[in-house]
Amino acid sequence: MTDRLLLLDPRPPQSVVGDGPAPRLDTLDGAVIALVHNGKTHGRELMELVVDELRQRWSIAELIHLGPPSPGYGGNPDEAKPAAEEAMAAISAVGD
Repeated sequence: MTDRLLLLDPRPPQSVVGDGPAPRLDTLDGAVIALVHNGKTHGRELMELVVDELRQRWSIAELIHLGPPSPGYGGNPDEAKPAAEEAMAAISAVGD
C-alpha cells in the first residue's frame, strides 16, 4: 500500500494580469530599478553587489528596495505597488 500525503497551500489564490513578459530594455542608463530580496540574512547585500556590477556599465538613476522584514513574512501586494509603478526593471534574488 502506498502512503498518500495531502498538501494544502494556505495562501490565497493570486490572479495574474498581463500579456506576458515586459519588453527587454535596450539600456539601464537613467533607469529606476526595483531590487527584490527574500528577507534572509544577506539578501539585501547580495542585491547591492549586483547593483555594483551594473553600475560599472550603466548610470542607474534610482534604486527601490523591496523585501520583507523577516523571511517568514508573506508580503503585502500593496507594498509593492509604488515600485511597480515607478520601476523600469526589477531584479529578484534569494540570499542567505
